[in-house]
Amino acid sequence: MSRRVSAIDIGSNAIRMMVADISDAAPLLRIDKKFRAPVRLGHDVFTTGIISPETMEIAIATFRKFAETNEKMKVEKCRAVATSACREAKNRKEFVDAVRKHSGIDIEIIDGTEEGRLIHLAVRKEVELDNKKTMLIDIGGGSVEVTFSKGGKMQATKSFPMGTVRVLENLTKRKMNESHLNIIMGEFLADLGEHIYGNCDHDPVDFAIGTGGNLECLGQLKVQLLKRTPNTFLTLTELDEIIEKLRAISIRDRIEKIGLRPDRADVIVPAAVLVQTIMRQAETQKIVIPAVGLRDGLIWSMV
Repeated sequence: MSRRVSAIDIGSNAIRMMVADISDAAPLLRIDKKFRAPVRLGHDVFTTGIISPETMEIAIATFRKFAETNEKMKVEKCRAVATSACREAKNRKEFVDAVRKHSGIDIEIIDGTEEGRLIHLAVRKEVELDNKKTMLIDIGGGSVEVTFSKGGKMQATKSFPMGTVRVLENLTKRKMNESHLNIIMGEFLADLGEHIYGNCDHDPVDFAIGTGGNLECLGQLKVQLLKRTPNTFLTLTELDEIIEKLRAISIRDRIEKIGLRPDRADVIVPAAVLVQTIMRQAETQKIVIPAVGLRDGLIWSMV
């Protein structure tokens, strides 16, 4: 017997929804539809501390559409979670109440640990983790989750307030450009080093696993810019080459010549540098890109 469920991930750079059929018996999951609305909550929250009335209106309209989709597709259960931007918004209660009132969808605001747990759940279903020590890197708009897993079991997870939209807003505020990323990341490097040292100093990881839209985009850019396949993993050397090529292209040309979406073109270099930094710190040469994320974990949490 299968049920149709949906999962909504309210991130700092976009709001995403996935509709899937799940069979409780096996269990099996079949994705029916994916939706993405470029609502950048992080732009407001990381500059002013609140979600602006304009952004709130756009988000409410998005949730109305998602509610209609749930009805049209006969979704039995919907789970919606909000991450970094909503966690920090001073008017988060007003936002959650407004979405419930206008769409009937309840939003849970989850912490970084729960976010890491759900992503690990999604990855575990997709990647063979038995007898492996791995490091999961989820690059979001507001935060970066770094999770260590051994033999398929989550060992430690930590959320860092160093997502791509947050970094971008920080650069803009300080009138800096992409070449100044290392200055912005100073404090992050110390905290990250401590987390990595504590979890893999005497027990190194076999490989890293990357989740989030930016990681999937970097996998595609490997094929597009480096003419190499497959797009399901990157070596640290390939990542270095991609960063070098992207830095030589303006944001406008990333959109017009490479075909990146506007809300991806401006955050892709910060995302790539964050991944590069984490891999170097952990001394790992390969990152696997399974093309799953928080939404998949949400769906599995409903099985």
